[in-house]
Order: sequence, then C-alpha cells, then structure tokens
Amino acid sequence: KATKCSERTMAKNAAALTAAFANATVPKVNVVVGKAYGSAYVVMNSKSIGADMVFAWPNAEIGMMDAKSAARRGYVDTIIEPEDTRKYVIGAFEMLYTKREDRPDRKHGTV
Repeated sequence: KATKCSERTMAKNAAALTAAFANATVPKVNVVVGKAYGSAYVVMNSKSIGADMVFAWPNAEIGMMDAKSAARRGYVDTIIEPEDTRKYVIGAFEMLYTKREDRPDRKHGTV
C-alpha cells in the first residue's frame, strides 16, 4: 500500500532518474517490450528525454497506443520482432559507438 511518504520519495527518485537519463552523454538505446504508460514511460529513457534509438516489439503499447501508432507519431524508431532484438540493439550500439556530446560545464545540476 502506498503511503504519502513513499509517494513523495518515489516522485523525488523518478525526477532524479529522469535527470540522469536526460543528462547522460553515452549512447541511449531503449526496447519497449510491453506496456509503457504515462510518466513511467517518460522516465525510463523515452525519446522525449533524449533516447538515441527506441525499438518496440509489435505487441508493445506506449501511452495507450499500439506499437504501429507510436511509431507513426515518432515515439519509436522501428518496430522489431522479439527474435531480432539482439541484432537491432547491437546495430544501434555499433552506430552510436562514436557518439560524442559536448555539454557546457555546470556549476550545479538540474535536479
């Protein structure tokens, strides 16, 4: 059962996780295999916070949309078959191997 205290802690931790994904300069690859709804999807390395590549299995649901609708709207790059996941993830990391993001130095973090 969720308490007021645990919900406050959860929100703080979700914000920290979102900031970590958003500020990461390493290659970020995501595979949606099931249901990805609401803020939980955004927090877990979505396109909107800077994922480089997002793949989805055909039965995946993103924000109440099926995989094809999410792909049309740009939430995912490619719909892949489960048995091809390894090949696509390896290909994405090979493509992003030389990724470099130069960011200005900050005195303080965003969160």
